[in-house]
Amino acid sequence: MKFEQQEDLMSTNPYYRNRISFSDVVVVSSNKVLVCGFGGNTVHLMDSIASREVAAVRMPDEPRSICLINAGMAAVSLNGKKVQFIKIGRDTLTLNHVLEVGKDIYGITTLYNNLVASSIYPPGVEIMTMEGKVVCTIDNTMAGRTLFKRPIYLSNSKDGYVYVSDSENNTVTKLDNRLNVLRNHTDPSLRNIGGILPFSRDQLLVCCQNKTSIVLLNTLTGNTTVLVAQDGLGTPYALAYCHTQRKLFVSSKKFFSTNILTYKIV
Repeated sequence: MKFEQQEDLMSTNPYYRNRISFSDVVVVSSNKVLVCGFGGNTVHLMDSIASREVAAVRMPDEPRSICLINAGMAAVSLNGKKVQFIKIGRDTLTLNHVLEVGKDIYGITTLYNNLVASSIYPPGVEIMTMEGKVVCTIDNTMAGRTLFKRPIYLSNSKDGYVYVSDSENNTVTKLDNRLNVLRNHTDPSLRNIGGILPFSRDQLLVCCQNKTSIVLLNTLTGNTTVLVAQDGLGTPYALAYCHTQRKLFVSSKKFFSTNILTYKIV
């Protein structure tokens, strides 16, 4: 597997690069991605082929993470125990309803028509309905050990698993659809972990921030392979993959500039 770096997705407007930190990115369609940015408190709909902004909407509070509910709706975790739903039009983004939740959540994803959210204080993960009713929870008390310290990013797989990255514990935890712990991955190459992404069956892409690298983790064997580690990558925060274009989108910061880097996988 080779990665060929292409254009920067947000490079057409230097305001984005210098003023906004892009905390998350998600693929909407073969030519559209959503970018979540704090600093500007905005979510951007980008044309990933033309590298231009199609639409943007300002959030009522600081956005942290974003996930796709369906082709027409996304959910954004906000500072202050809230989830903001966004309606996605062809060339528009519109604020929908706000869901008040019981914890100050960070990471967010979906699983079988439910939301999965991570919190730092206290550290843990919970599954809730789209209406906010908690279905199940996993935290250190329930696990009987320090399973989480700073669980931030979440991702789901097609076969019904939830993956949790912990930037302080330096672990990737695999959970089933009832949040039972299946495996806890550690490795010297996994340090200050950010975004995670199931790439194929039993393979997970992992952002390692202080290693300035993207690592491929085999979730069956625990083996890791460093795929991207170069000066141009900077500090990777989050990532998304478009199977149609075979493009990887990486939210990255280098010095005082942030951007969404794109890599063609060949």
